[in-house]
Amino acid sequence: MANEKNLVPQTERSPSEAREMGRKGGIASGAARRRKKSMKQKMQLLLSLPAAGNDQAELAAMGVEPGDMDNEMVLIKALFLSAAEGDTKAFDRIQDVLGRTVAREELALKKQEAKRRAASGEDTQAMKKAVELLGEIESAID
Repeated sequence: MANEKNLVPQTERSPSEAREMGRKGGIASGAARRRKKSMKQKMQLLLSLPAAGNDQAELAAMGVEPGDMDNEMVLIKALFLSAAEGDTKAFDRIQDVLGRTVAREELALKKQEAKRRAASGEDTQAMKKAVELLGEIESAID
């Protein structure tokens, strides 16, 4: 187990030792990326498979077209039904999927207010900077 006594700073390592450690890290990083990519591809495959018979019947009763009846739609249906039963976390997740998060709406209102103040002559250097920052934050959220 690592402790202060056996830790060696990079600056005290030889160039060949540092290169070898970097090489091992790169190999491990590549393996992790491949594993994550493989898992993502497998999940996409599972989500694209047709829904099971009982799920298809429920989706048909909800008015979903047969071409849209896949496992992804089954998950969306489950999220929708949870929200309809009062699960606020499910409702928040639906809002996130739709891009209607409360934080995003509050940010848009603050940005509008800052622009209104700037246009009405209340603009100062601080207000201009606030408008810029709100725009940067909004673009980071998107």
